[in-house]
Amino acid sequence: MKNIKQNRWALLTLAVIVIAGLLTLPWQSIMVVANFWFMLGLVFLMGAAFFILEKGHLFAGWRRRRHKGEEPLPEEKVPAREVGRLKNAPIVVNKYAWFCLINAIGLIALGIIFTV
Repeated sequence: MKNIKQNRWALLTLAVIVIAGLLTLPWQSIMVVANFWFMLGLVFLMGAAFFILEKGHLFAGWRRRRHKGEEPLPEEKVPAREVGRLKNAPIVVNKYAWFCLINAIGLIALGIIFTV
């Protein structure tokens, strides 16, 4: 049920963007509106990539070096098995990434359809 509600928000946002684009047609050509939808879709796609990479544990295993005179840091030594377990975890696509992906696919598809 939660997933349906999240998809509903994404589809509602997509509908609002499409309606706003259609309302600008008396002042702009369809090509300009389609290009705007395509570019906005690319922005949503970058947002989705950010949210997916955010959960990817890209910096797992990095060590912060202590400076001279500092006490040892607790996270200075990270076990190799812990780093491997984190980096080999499955890809997580959270609700924000789904929101961005639904909007990106819809806007890019509309931009291509209206451009052709």
